[in-house]
Amino acid sequence: MNHYQLIAHGQTTGWNPSANDVNGKNLYGMLPVEVAAQAGDVDEFAAIVSHPEFSPLGARPAMFAEVGRLSDGYGDASFKRLKPALDAYKARFL
Repeated sequence: MNHYQLIAHGQTTGWNPSANDVNGKNLYGMLPVEVAAQAGDVDEFAAIVSHPEFSPLGARPAMFAEVGRLSDGYGDASFKRLKPALDAYKARFL
């Protein structure tokens, strides 16, 4: 089980590939790519999807990015920063 999760709006516990499974779910049933998307963390999102063992199977980053966008007053700005990475994800994996 992963310990990578959201700890506040737009903030995660920090992505550490040596401590977390890139395709494993956390206590809340979220995949790492979904956590990064909901947080709007472009750097962590990119690190996760570029991991050599990453699998998009069952991942819903666009949905979680929307949840993050709607959850607080800063969501639109973080979603706007994440959008190019989401578009690249869709082009690569969907």
